[in-house]
Amino acid sequence: MKKIFKALALVLLIPFTAIAAPQEQDARLFVHNSGYALIDALQTQDLEQKYATLDNLFDEKADTYYIAKFVLGQYYREFDEQQKQQYHALFNRYIKSLYKNYPLDFETKNLNFDIVSVKKNNDFFDVGCLIDLPEKYRNENMQNVKVEFKLKTDDDQLKFVDFKIGEASMLLTLRSRFVQMMKDSDEEPSWFLQDFEDLTISNEAQVRQE
Repeated sequence: MKKIFKALALVLLIPFTAIAAPQEQDARLFVHNSGYALIDALQTQDLEQKYATLDNLFDEKADTYYIAKFVLGQYYREFDEQQKQQYHALFNRYIKSLYKNYPLDFETKNLNFDIVSVKKNNDFFDVGCLIDLPEKYRNENMQNVKVEFKLKTDDDQLKFVDFKIGEASMLLTLRSRFVQMMKDSDEEPSWFLQDFEDLTISNEAQVRQE
């Protein structure tokens, strides 16, 4: 009787497991909702509130664990578990300090975008968007900007891991930067982590001074 029950339970669970896996329409909806949540956040006038909202969006929507591993490449395997934990915590702070050092007071009131393509690639989705620029940012040569977002599926959840404008990839740019940082630290994880912490603290201090 128990075997019959287990077999029945397995059969019933199979379709629900299939339904739970993200599909192209889920990726489209994820980018749509996340994009307009970002636009709303950028419209916030209070800077501290804007930063807090952006931080929350980043924590919820971006897979920083994957990004942090990817940008170190083969060097990541040389870190012990404690160093990996320290690195991931620093990486999260570092990325947040980066976008806070960019001017975030640009006009977003009439900013809109269309999702023009969604392609599944193994555990990833590539979502192409066409951003319609507000009138004040347009010129004869540029009316809109094409951006491609890469989403990763993890435990049946979608997260951002990269975006590309033209041929410029955030992920590959960071990888080039972090590999060079490792080389500058003589490929020694402990030295790299010390330099990385100093850089992160410096970035955070610069934000506070603005």
